[in-house]
Amino acid sequence: MPHLDSVFRTAFALCGRHSEAEDLAQATFLKAFGQFASFRPGTNCRAWLMRILRNSWIDRLRHRKVTGSELQIDQIPLAAPESEDQTHWTDAQDILESFADEQIIEALQDLPEAQRLVVFLVDVEQTPLDEVAEILDVAVGTVKSRASRARAKLKTRLMAHAADLGFDGRVKP
Repeated sequence: MPHLDSVFRTAFALCGRHSEAEDLAQATFLKAFGQFASFRPGTNCRAWLMRILRNSWIDRLRHRKVTGSELQIDQIPLAAPESEDQTHWTDAQDILESFADEQIIEALQDLPEAQRLVVFLVDVEQTPLDEVAEILDVAVGTVKSRASRARAKLKTRLMAHAADLGFDGRVKP
């Protein structure tokens, strides 16, 4: 299972919670094992798994839309006193906060899901554009367009923040 980490990271980027990402990755591999006869040897296994992951995520979203989200009483978020001494990584938000500041996190989370997934696969996972197109079942041009629009939105949204940090947009020699 050489692609387990990549599938989990992508699931985490989609759903934003560790436990749900684990469930989604597990469901992806269960479906993959069940459908292994449909895998064509010599093709890209990672792209095949990512497509199963994407379809599983869409199925979950459709199911939630029909049934509503389930929340057990012990999962209801309660306001807790903030402690700067402890590091808690319970979901995507917490992990992002440990690596970036609030404006960057908000800008990424405000992207539409399709653009956020493309930026994650292309810029974070370094997935080739043709593979992302195969995963998302869209044309390569659509992947390029989504990535470009997402980057433009991030740039626009973060321009003032970058200036506050001392970045003026020029490359220094």
